[in-house]
Amino acid sequence: MLRQIVLIVDDVPQNIQLINECLGDDYEVIFATSGEDALRLAREQTPDLILLDVMMPVMDGHEVCRRLKADAATRAIPVIFVTALSQEQDEIKGLELGAIDYITKPINPHIVRARVKNQLEVKRYRDLLENMATAADRAKKEFLRSINHELRTPLTPILGMTDLVLSGEKDQEKRRYLSIVQNAALKLLNMVEDLIETSRLEGEEAALDIRPFKLKSILNAAMSEMAPDAQEKGLRLTLRMTPEVPELVQMDRGKLYKLLKMLLGNALKFTAEGEVSLAVQARSEGERTLVRFSVIDTGIGLKEEDAERIFSDFTQSDAAVTRSYGGLGLGLTLAKRLATRLGGKLWAEPGSPKGAVFHFEIAAMVGETRSMNNDQ
Repeated sequence: MLRQIVLIVDDVPQNIQLINECLGDDYEVIFATSGEDALRLAREQTPDLILLDVMMPVMDGHEVCRRLKADAATRAIPVIFVTALSQEQDEIKGLELGAIDYITKPINPHIVRARVKNQLEVKRYRDLLENMATAADRAKKEFLRSINHELRTPLTPILGMTDLVLSGEKDQEKRRYLSIVQNAALKLLNMVEDLIETSRLEGEEAALDIRPFKLKSILNAAMSEMAPDAQEKGLRLTLRMTPEVPELVQMDRGKLYKLLKMLLGNALKFTAEGEVSLAVQARSEGERTLVRFSVIDTGIGLKEEDAERIFSDFTQSDAAVTRSYGGLGLGLTLAKRLATRLGGKLWAEPGSPKGAVFHFEIAAMVGETRSMNNDQ
């Protein structure tokens, strides 16, 4: 096993020698006599632990620690301050800067060895957990890519052939059977796409495409796409906007569109009769304009205690809902991650007197033109 690296930073060579005598038999020790050298070595060598003197000329230990924690390449390296300062305020400052421990001068070799050993053990286990998490994430993504390929490949011809046969089939009974096959294939395809999209949104793969667009056009498009589902169930689907809603906004148009469709689709799925509506309003908060999208339904309802839980992976409000309505329980998880990636906030609350309300609020960069009040 490779020996762990300890970087000693002190402007007094005798202090470095003393600490090296404590640690040199068990660890690979490197040293720096200035703050600048310490920062350079930390970037080049990536030590497992830094023992950092506080009182140094030009750049003191507090400033070195601040810079280490500000640099993505070095911020994870644990830092122990070694100092003659004994004031509580000095210790608090060091811990606030990101140090994990303090050793006071004159040093006690037994204490130095014990604290270094403890912190390096913690780091070893932390590194192990991070490596395991990275490997698990990589395996999950590879599995999802395989699922995507293996399921999408047979589903594509199934959907294509059912479309082709339906276009020429006149017998209503046969059309009904073909529609059942087609809907089942579409449902499975949507599940696969939800799994892939959820995985993408967990990482940094889903970059934002920020550009200006007319908000009303996206709202109308989402409503139009969901209208057939509403008509099939005999539900009213309405859009309401207040006069303060900006006409032009700047955000990721595609992700907003996808999020609105998910929320509307979820509401339609769990509503057997009545109405699903999308209400859009805006308010000023300082220099920001907050736009809120609220999807309101008259469906099966939502318990207060489930308002947070329903956004968890593979979760619906209860087992009876899963049996009655099916699905993986990923739709709202994906919606929550989309909302977060957009820089907004998504939450749910019980409807009044029944149903549920899902709110998505975001600070939007806006143009100057305002929309007119609209119902449809």
